[in-house]
Amino acid sequence: MENHPVVNHPPTPLTSATDDQDILDNIDGRMHGPMSGFIKKYFGNFQHVHQDAYLEIQAAGRVSGRGAVPSVAPSPDSFLQWFSNYVSRDLDGARGSWHVSDSDAVPGSESGDNGTRLLLTMPTPTLPASDIQTRWDHVQVIGQFYQRSCVCYQDGLLRLCRSAHQVFASQPTRYFLHGFYIRGSLVEFWVFDRSGLYCSDLFDTHKDSVQFLSIIHSYPRMTDQELGKSKIIGTDKGGNYIIPNSEVTPSLGKLYLESQPVASREALVGTGTTCYRARMPDSTQWSYIVKFKWRWARERSEDELLKLAKKKCVWGAVSLDHYEELESTADLRRSLRWGKHRKFARMHFGKSNGNEGQRQEVSCNTDGLVEYTEETKCFFQNRILACMVTSPVGRPLHTFQSLLELLQVFRDAIKCHRSLCCDASILHQDISPGNMIILDGQGEGNPQGILIDLDSAIELDEGVETEAGITGTRPFMAIGVLKSERHMYRHDLESFLYVFLWTIITNHAENPQETSKLRQWSSGNWDELAVRKSVDMDQDGFQTIMGEFPPEFHYIKPLAERLRQLIFPQRAGAIWTGTEETPEAVDRLYDGMIRTFEEAIASEA
Repeated sequence: MENHPVVNHPPTPLTSATDDQDILDNIDGRMHGPMSGFIKKYFGNFQHVHQDAYLEIQAAGRVSGRGAVPSVAPSPDSFLQWFSNYVSRDLDGARGSWHVSDSDAVPGSESGDNGTRLLLTMPTPTLPASDIQTRWDHVQVIGQFYQRSCVCYQDGLLRLCRSAHQVFASQPTRYFLHGFYIRGSLVEFWVFDRSGLYCSDLFDTHKDSVQFLSIIHSYPRMTDQELGKSKIIGTDKGGNYIIPNSEVTPSLGKLYLESQPVASREALVGTGTTCYRARMPDSTQWSYIVKFKWRWARERSEDELLKLAKKKCVWGAVSLDHYEELESTADLRRSLRWGKHRKFARMHFGKSNGNEGQRQEVSCNTDGLVEYTEETKCFFQNRILACMVTSPVGRPLHTFQSLLELLQVFRDAIKCHRSLCCDASILHQDISPGNMIILDGQGEGNPQGILIDLDSAIELDEGVETEAGITGTRPFMAIGVLKSERHMYRHDLESFLYVFLWTIITNHAENPQETSKLRQWSSGNWDELAVRKSVDMDQDGFQTIMGEFPPEFHYIKPLAERLRQLIFPQRAGAIWTGTEETPEAVDRLYDGMIRTFEEAIASEA
């Protein structure tokens, strides 16, 4: 039996800008609990026999492990030493090791108690148990411990969610993740998935120490499936790979994936969209994009829109090579009964020392999730994990190699948008740098750049009946969209202008400098953003924006100004952000933007 001792090394941090407010916004209103049947569902496969000073763990009728039971139950003051000493002796049948470390301090936090992080990692052929550095891509269970039960409940739970965020960011195809949250002697067990997070009943580690030990014993003896790991991606000497369902696409066999994704959404709850470049086993060329996404079950799947685009012969449309649905959160949560989502209650926020938003002093108590949250009107939303393979593979927009190439890419992406909209009645609704790619080796008449990602797209014949909503990527949203107007073709063309300005000003970087006015397009509520963009798109404000153009791009300011005039014509002495819907007006705006780029291309060439 291998020895997996406790080691006290924090995991390698991710280079993520996600802060606690982002995490709170992501999880708040997506919590459930306590869930009846939680312990039975996740730990019912294990039987625990407590005899004398030992605890025997049985699974499937066989003994899977045996460990010592300390003679004294832990107090909050002695818990960490008790946990470490006990786990360090827990060698029989365990697959991994527990790592204990102080939690990272949150910038701006005045609390001296950041808690302690407890992480279960499991060794792999590429990361042996002797490796002293814990890595998030090998963490299988997360825990958060606070010595004092009177720690702010929300702060502690957010710290646990931060660990969950790190795990899912490093393991994007994971189905779900186990966790536990301890305040003093009070513990809740949690499960995280792409639909939200939910917990067990609250119980006391001091009074119910054997039950707590039984569960902690169970984690390292769980199968990969019980831990929430997926088997979607395999590994061999050639690297990571997937094997698409041959019944769906017989012609497509094993595909090797690039080691790191080319795009990913790191939010814990949501689509978890992750894209990898892929190649055939006998090729060195990355010819495909493999995309994993947990789509909302009520949304129209992206493959249907891509099939429609192909049927309507859309110019520059992405080719759909494979699509299959692999799992759903409803299936993962089967046997549990669901009520309404919960969100953190306002009653636990107040004013202190005249500063609004600071938390009131928290008193010690024996309450869990229910005490600190309130019901919402929203119910569980099922999400379905889909795997999609598309081609061709392109380069990110910020890697343009010349201004001529960039101008051609924008011209062709607008032509692609026009064909989607006018030929197939598909409105993209999320024009952003991440959804435009550069294609290499294209012949005359073929697109140099195309639009990708129809995650947010709608079929216009259907969309007429849908409610107005705010869809898109925040810095590039049109003013009308920010005002909750019905999304229309002109709003997407307005977004093209914002992406063009962003690409020129950032000049091969992905984000603008800290002092750039473009930074202000990402902060504030929708109304504030609408006002800010209206000011920036007025003539004086636009001159300030163009003042950020790098010197080598000063000569294309007339092009940017011409695009602004097309998108925002002057009416009654102010820019007009409305949309003309007649066929003649639609053609006039598309023709004007495409012609403007073509004239600039001819001049540059």
